[in-house]
Amino acid sequence: MSASPLDAFAINLQHQVYRLVREYDLCDQMCMGQYRVTASQGYTMLTLPESESMTMNALSVAMGLANSTMTRMVDQLVYKGFVRREDDNEDRRVVRVILTAQGQETRRNLEQAQQYFFGLVLTEIPQDEKHGILQVLEWVVAAIEKVRKNGCIPGIAPFEERARQVNEALYGK
Repeated sequence: MSASPLDAFAINLQHQVYRLVREYDLCDQMCMGQYRVTASQGYTMLTLPESESMTMNALSVAMGLANSTMTRMVDQLVYKGFVRREDDNEDRRVVRVILTAQGQETRRNLEQAQQYFFGLVLTEIPQDEKHGILQVLEWVVAAIEKVRKNGCIPGIAPFEERARQVNEALYGK
């Protein structure tokens, strides 16, 4: 039985997205590794404001990670001297995270490295195709976000619901 044109297109899209993610992941590993951070740690630092603090909960939401995962990530960044934790002035239950001077410098270096990388990528794309490619990527990302929020796989709860279920099972919350 042969695949329908839509199935074949979906398979090709899946393959191309996989290649895109894999190639970008390899570049991330090389780029961020030179600054002594993993890709996840680098993206955490890029998510933090350069000179203001952010709550751990807001950071978890922004990164799409469970609080426990974000706590481990921040622990590693504290150990490396890139961030520090602060108590919240209004609510002592809240923990805030802020980049250290070393973290701010590394964050700037990571931003510059990413800008340089994408500048090189853009030189490989014909000028008259750049806008169309960006539009298509925006559509694909929006579609993936919508499907993810509704549950990627039949019978498995969407991420937010699954995270709540896991936290409830682990912590009774």
